[in-house]
Amino acid sequence: MRHFISLLPLLPVAACATTPAAYRPLRPLAIAIMPYQWNSTTAATGSLLYEGGCLLFHDEDGNRLFLPVWPSGSSFNGEAVTMHTPGKIDQPVQVAQEILVSGQPLGPQLPAHLAPFEHQCGAPPMAVVAVKPAD
Repeated sequence: MRHFISLLPLLPVAACATTPAAYRPLRPLAIAIMPYQWNSTTAATGSLLYEGGCLLFHDEDGNRLFLPVWPSGSSFNGEAVTMHTPGKIDQPVQVAQEILVSGQPLGPQLPAHLAPFEHQCGAPPMAVVAVKPAD
């Protein structure tokens, strides 16, 4: 019995060691990025929102959420995304500003580095090709 009691404090440690690795939480202000996609197949009007560590796009027409995947070189500071477009001046996009986003939905074959975003954010990803203010 003493032997069992002496091993009791080690049980929680052993349980942690055998648990499979889960997705790491996203770093604060992290955004999903990938190489620039040149083709746009869809457009939506809405606004960006930052909730639960995820920068999401709220489509006001269809009342849906999307995970915008920005071109490589884009950055987010908590208030605005600076969208990098090859061959053009970087464009700031404010959170909560009504915008028109052009892009293409990404299929099930996402790059591995986007898995934590898909897991934490739970919204379908869309590659952002262009953004402009909604008028």
